Amino acid sequence: MPAPISRISVALDPTVYYLLGQLEYYLSPQNLAQDFFLRQKMDSHGWIPIPLIASFNRVRQITTDESFVRDVLGMSSVVEIQGDMVRMKEGEWERFVLPGAQTSRVDSIHDFSLTPSSEEESEDEEEEEEEEEVVFVMG
Repeated sequence: MPAPISRISVALDPTVYYLLGQLEYYLSPQNLAQDFFLRQKMDSHGWIPIPLIASFNRVRQITTDESFVRDVLGMSSVVEIQGDMVRMKEGEWERFVLPGAQTSRVDSIHDFSLTPSSEEESEDEEEEEEEEEVVFVMG
């Protein structure tokens, strides 16, 4: 079993240690460069279903508990999680997405929640205008 990539400052239970190492290996550039099967399962924004990864034989040898797999993935500093999906952090996933990958349902939901509404934008503009009117006088 590979060692975890993430640096964890506390001692890990051996089960967590080995599982984290295996999960991070699956999602590492070294593995994805040659793992066509896993790349086929990526959506257009690099998301992979956690239940799929939890079903892999080496993971199932450690645990059959999907929620435990998700919790351990949450300890990783090299992946990010949205719901039941996981991907490499910081855009590294982009180079591994195959042409014609299924359109991501994760980022469209995620991006929508981060996009300010026109009402919020107009409030921001009003605040900026108000800020311009403030004058500080020192005596």
